Amino acid sequence: MPKQTNPLIPKYAIKPLALALLVNSCVYMGVAQLRRFLTFSSLETPLDTALPFLAPFVLFYVLAFVQWGLNYLLIARDSKELCYRFAFGNIIAKIICLFFFLLLPTTLARPEVTGTDLCSRLVRLIYTSDPPVNLFPSIHCLESWCCIRASFLLKKSNRSYRIATIIMSLGVFASTLFIKQHVIADVFGGIVVFEVGFWLAGRIQKAIRQ
Repeated sequence: MPKQTNPLIPKYAIKPLALALLVNSCVYMGVAQLRRFLTFSSLETPLDTALPFLAPFVLFYVLAFVQWGLNYLLIARDSKELCYRFAFGNIIAKIICLFFFLLLPTTLARPEVTGTDLCSRLVRLIYTSDPPVNLFPSIHCLESWCCIRASFLLKKSNRSYRIATIIMSLGVFASTLFIKQHVIADVFGGIVVFEVGFWLAGRIQKAIRQ
């Protein structure tokens, strides 16, 4: 008989990860459609204003999507328990984000980007496709913090992977500030919200096992 190969994504992981992706899309894109009905404020501080605009950091911002995809693939293949905790922790975190996006909507004045280099063009593309809403907490930072947390919990993770993940995630955090997509409060908000969701998912798992 031919040797069976392991699927890229285990069957047990397909539904929870698909649900997490669906919730993320509904929260982010759904609230963006309501922006005409919301009253926005700003959490920008003098330190945020003093930070320079650095277009090359957009590369971290874009490559974050690759990081997240790889992270969830590794989580899915690690174990059912870990996969479910991260998936449902993510869902809980996004629901918390939904309340903030609706009850504390924030925005940010973006600079005019006039450069003709690749990075400047990428920033303009992001500005065009992604309106300055859904800022606090930062989903970009939430997801990259998730990657850091996973790197310390995955069975097959090692020191090199953890260091690479931390460096990449810090680059993503910095990118949200240097391309003026977020402010400092958004970064820490994303981290805290993920931790709350992840903790609640763990508590729910423990209660179910009992």
